[in-house]
Amino acid sequence: MGNIWCALRTFDDHAKEMGGEALQSPRFFLKPSGALAEPNLGCDLVLPKHLVEVHHEVELVLKLGDDLDCSQVAIGLDLTDRVTQKIAKSEGMPWTQSKGFANSAIVGNFSKPPIELPHLRLELAINGNLRQESSIDEMRFSPLELIDELSTWAPIDAGDLLFCGTPAGVGPMQRGDHVQARLLSEDGTIISELDFILA
Repeated sequence: MGNIWCALRTFDDHAKEMGGEALQSPRFFLKPSGALAEPNLGCDLVLPKHLVEVHHEVELVLKLGDDLDCSQVAIGLDLTDRVTQKIAKSEGMPWTQSKGFANSAIVGNFSKPPIELPHLRLELAINGNLRQESSIDEMRFSPLELIDELSTWAPIDAGDLLFCGTPAGVGPMQRGDHVQARLLSEDGTIISELDFILA
């Protein structure tokens, strides 16, 4: 399994809702490979028992190919232990514990990317209620710009995953919630999806 790179504040509306400023250049953090979950449709997805307040962040996920380009795309969820993250931020400490727990990097089925990534759309619903939706062309930095920036300094490799950041609308999830997320083409065709019960 490769590295899991995660871009932050790629959507200005999300930066605002979190009380941050829009970035002038891409910034990233890492999740451990052991955080990856690829649940089957309709299954239960178990969260670690110690978590109190977990927030959803729906994202486009890229899988890098042999040429370190985007070889495949999927829908993904970057889960955040918000309580622990707030404490880490207040103390000026790293976020690793709040972002790197088991099953915090959830990915749907991978598909060959369409020619025009900016036309793709993200959707996330909890118990049938739409929580997040956005077009990729609303990103401050395009997916390819994120790859280009990483390639200038990071030891990226084929098979690495890149979570491309989340739009506004992040919020809490509860055990027992029915979680559905989709990556859609311009005509509404489902390219990748997630559908599970949080346990």
